Amino acid sequence: MSNLIALGDLYLMPAFAQRVPVPSLAVIGIASTLLALTLTTIISLSSMYEFKQRAAIVVQTNDVINRIGDISALTTGAQSAVRGFVITGNDSFLLPYHDAVSALPLRLAELDVLMTSKPALLSDMAALAALAREAMAIGGRVVQTRRVNRDAEAGMALVIGGTGDQIQNRIRTQSQRMIAAEQTLLAEREIEAEESALRASLLIGLGALIGALTSGGAFLLLRAENRKRRLADLALIEASNALSQRAAQLEATNKELESFSYSVSHDLRIPLRAVSGYARMFEEDYGDQVDSEGLRLLGVIRDNSKRMGDLIDDLLAFSRFGRQAMQQERIDMRTVVDTAVRLVQRGEDYLQAHIEIDHLPRCVGDPALLQQVWVNLLSNALKYSATRAAPVIRIGGIARATETIYTIADNGVGFDMQYYGKLFGVFQRLHSADAFPGTGVGLAIAQRIVTRHGGRIWADAVVDQGATFYFALPKQETTA
Repeated sequence: MSNLIALGDLYLMPAFAQRVPVPSLAVIGIASTLLALTLTTIISLSSMYEFKQRAAIVVQTNDVINRIGDISALTTGAQSAVRGFVITGNDSFLLPYHDAVSALPLRLAELDVLMTSKPALLSDMAALAALAREAMAIGGRVVQTRRVNRDAEAGMALVIGGTGDQIQNRIRTQSQRMIAAEQTLLAEREIEAEESALRASLLIGLGALIGALTSGGAFLLLRAENRKRRLADLALIEASNALSQRAAQLEATNKELESFSYSVSHDLRIPLRAVSGYARMFEEDYGDQVDSEGLRLLGVIRDNSKRMGDLIDDLLAFSRFGRQAMQQERIDMRTVVDTAVRLVQRGEDYLQAHIEIDHLPRCVGDPALLQQVWVNLLSNALKYSATRAAPVIRIGGIARATETIYTIADNGVGFDMQYYGKLFGVFQRLHSADAFPGTGVGLAIAQRIVTRHGGRIWADAVVDQGATFYFALPKQETTA
């Protein structure tokens, strides 16, 4: 029977592939490859950033040149418009002048923003702005003079005076000087950009070469390592196949033993019933012809027959609880315990016990199986505290982060902790059958049920001071 019990608890554990450690050379090769690729990436990103900066500078320089040209063109167009108006007196000639008056402040403001990063050229910028504003002011005076006098002579006198031409020449000269300076700066930056691009290309090429060499070395090392790993995997597959075959054989043997156990247990019941029945019949029919010793022996036969029947029933129950399918649902543990108490207290010997039930947290599990755990633990607690004048049973629970722990304590006879190793064994008893009846299977069944729930069960006791049993269930969500 012990072989059956051991095989009944056998489960095929999954085989995990053994990780073969990567040699240090392969690690160095991979690290070197990653380092080379990282350096190449950094250099590339740095070059791209520098290129973007230089491109932005080039764009800015071109914008400066364009804005200077726009300002020069606006003043030139405005001067021509004023002359056309002076000659003809037609206001339509002043449209370019008015456009220049409106656009010039915006162009000057844009140029001022572009020149902010060039403090050395701010004086040139201020001079160009002053000349442009002065040119617009001279044009305005010429227009006003022409409007007031209503003839071309006064206006032409101002134009012929040459003040506007002088200012325009100065604007042109200032613009050309500033554009020349910007073009010189642009040429220098283009040369620097070419040199930077050449350096970056050389560094990227060197990084790519180093990366290729280290990658090749790492590839060769990893190829050799993969070959070793494939050989190890093949060996592991062979071992796994052998284990699977062995597990299949054990499973078949387990089923045969379970069938054998059931058949034997079923067949044993018939002679047991016969022995017990014939002993009763003999006692009833011939009891007056047998002395007291004979009657005592007949009682021993009947008691042992009943004990043998109880052992068979408990063995079948132990086997059944190991195979029974489990349900997973949210459980109100207080309801389960109340039902278990009613079931256990049907025996008159236990009606006098005082049972205190504290807070019992909910859990997830099979309510029928967990009820059996409580029935077995309660039966033990009541049985071993029945000799007390005032038996007390205390039941409680506490929720932890990863598990919920339930306790049941009694003030009974307890047990010696040096024999704790036998406590949850099948047919193992720490007290004599004469003092406390039972077969020694109840705690083994409780342990099997709790273990199937992924939990654990343990106990603590002091002789003649009582015992406390604990079992913990893991916290989990219900499954669909």
